[in-house]
Amino acid sequence: MKTLTVRQPWAWAIARGHKLIENRPRLTNHRGPLAIHSGLTPDDRGDDALRFVRDTIRAQGGTYPARLADDAPYCNGGLVLATVDLVDVCIKALDGASCDCGPWAMPGSAHWRLANVQALADPFPARGHLHLWDCDIPVVAASGGKAGAGS
Repeated sequence: MKTLTVRQPWAWAIARGHKLIENRPRLTNHRGPLAIHSGLTPDDRGDDALRFVRDTIRAQGGTYPARLADDAPYCNGGLVLATVDLVDVCIKALDGASCDCGPWAMPGSAHWRLANVQALADPFPARGHLHLWDCDIPVVAASGGKAGAGS
């Protein structure tokens, strides 16, 4: 399966069904199933990224744990956490135009639109890569339930 490495806390927000836009500097022709891998290196913005995730989830009516670390292993790095469907890519913001991709969409990025989030029942370790890469999803890991927006 094609796999995308995403830094934390963004990978957690995707795996838990909150963040359905992934910001990327480039386009992709890929559409369809995509695994989400959490990178070993967290987002450079640290606490600012955590606050943004928390505040955006709460503004959308979702719940955020008292401590993100309490949602292990989904908050850890170096694991394949979930599968999603990449359904579309919005390119308007790449040219500086506005779009209706929502609060997760960042200016100057291609907005990869995600759907059908399935958190893996048993996230497993994998080495991440830049860009899309191939990963085999073990059958036992894939038997998880659908992630809910309130997870």
